[in-house]
Amino acid sequence: MKALLFSGGLDSSAIAWWLKPDLCVTIDYGQHSAGGEMAASTALCEIIGLKHRAIKVDLSALGSGSMAGKAVAAGASAAEFWPYRNQMLVTIAAMKLMPEGVNEIMLGAVSTDRHADGKSPFLRSLDRTMSVQEGGMRVTAPARKMSTVTLLKNSAFPYSLIGLTFSCHVHEFACGQCSGCTKHRECVEHAYGRPGGRA
Repeated sequence: MKALLFSGGLDSSAIAWWLKPDLCVTIDYGQHSAGGEMAASTALCEIIGLKHRAIKVDLSALGSGSMAGKAVAAGASAAEFWPYRNQMLVTIAAMKLMPEGVNEIMLGAVSTDRHADGKSPFLRSLDRTMSVQEGGMRVTAPARKMSTVTLLKNSAFPYSLIGLTFSCHVHEFACGQCSGCTKHRECVEHAYGRPGGRA
């Protein structure tokens, strides 16, 4: 069984539409945008016809940067940097889903990711780390060699669903100003030639 870490953003939404994973999982780990991510993911899974699972684990005390509403950590690559976030999310999902038969966790990493935990060296290492443990869990990033714009086009993600996606880093409702909202707006304009719904 394959599970997709699903935030309701452009990248994970396009992968959900394209690859139709067995399960989409959205994790509320205490990030400020959790409510928006959960609402978007739930709505999109219902429309696409995918199973959706929500996991809530409050790790807000361990976060930093704009996603946690705190000062940016030393060594951060961007304002939204949350230390070790992707390995945390994969580990939480694996802890919950491996006993249920999930043996692959997909991430929505793309070629334009700025953070080290979205790049190939980290993803290969994380896959290796998970695969040698009980359960033999694999970690994949099927869109790793595509930009968000290319992914939207290649997946044929419908423009009619863009308004349901959610990319804000700092609020439950799209602020329109953070780097997530800015990326959302620019990518939609490049992929579809027109502005798209909410950020």
